[in-house]
Amino acid sequence: MAGVSLIFGGDIGPLRSDGRGMFGDATDTIAAADLAVANLEFALSERDEPTRGKIYPHRAPPGALAGLVEAGFDALNLANNHMLDFRAAALVDTMALLDGAGIARFGAGRDAQEAARPAVVERGGLRIGLLGYSSTLPTGFAAGAGVAGVNALRALTSYRQFRNPDEYPGTAPIVETRPVGEDLARMVSDIRRLKRRADVVLVYQHWGESMNETVHDFQRAIGQAAIDAGAAGVFGGHSHVIQAVEFYRGRPIAHGLGNLVFDFVAPFFTPATRRAILFGASVTGDGLGDCHLWCCRTGVDGPVAMLHPSGGEGREIVDTVTRLSTPFGTAVAADGRRVTLRPSGA
Repeated sequence: MAGVSLIFGGDIGPLRSDGRGMFGDATDTIAAADLAVANLEFALSERDEPTRGKIYPHRAPPGALAGLVEAGFDALNLANNHMLDFRAAALVDTMALLDGAGIARFGAGRDAQEAARPAVVERGGLRIGLLGYSSTLPTGFAAGAGVAGVNALRALTSYRQFRNPDEYPGTAPIVETRPVGEDLARMVSDIRRLKRRADVVLVYQHWGESMNETVHDFQRAIGQAAIDAGAAGVFGGHSHVIQAVEFYRGRPIAHGLGNLVFDFVAPFFTPATRRAILFGASVTGDGLGDCHLWCCRTGVDGPVAMLHPSGGEGREIVDTVTRLSTPFGTAVAADGRRVTLRPSGA
């Protein structure tokens, strides 16, 4: 049986009122996939009452939806740290717009039950289940009983003294992270339950540290637990920069896909925030094969641009993915316009 072609993109945060042309020459690649998925970072709404305490509250004009439709996105993750920047009403607006456009959604809802509900799509005779979680949780963003929000998978951070502070004053502590046990157990249960009615389960995680290439311990713990529970692949966003791709038990964990479209430019952004990857694969009942990347320049007040991996910015992306992923046992190689990924030695 021929595989179902898959594309996973990173964070999409448009501020433009007309989304047409937003994905530039990446549109054909995205639209050609049998299943195209990404993270919609900003709510599609005209609500004007921001959530208290957010330093950078964002929302996208509803007209940006046209770009998502034009590119042929089939499903969008809503579990992230900006989806409720303009409160629950903006989330509800977003869900209504996506439903009207026929784009499946997952990762957020009017209550915890809806937020945890997977999207299930059928392609090529395969039922593919999608789950979304966010470990980046502004106050009040987690969905609860009768409370709108995102599907939370909390992480804990602790700080341990590295050296004797009397002898080495000012020494940075060791930072340790781990997922909250009950949340991790719920994710494992969600995946196992979904596997009973879907041939393949894919998980989108909003995690990591903003502006940091480092893959934290809690990310690996969550990603590997998802694979152990039966997920065929795990895909991550939030960091604004590309992170490593690892293979665990032969299955991919793409820790950070970067900003695909992000019209807001924060004062701490760097040239690295304008680089992104599209993750491609062929899906069968056995999982994901032919794993590969497409190199992109982020759409910032303009279209996404596909980059050739043989030179310039495209080569820099390949070098970055190689540098970050090699320590995780991933082999990276340019192959024409694509970049192939496989476990070292496979």
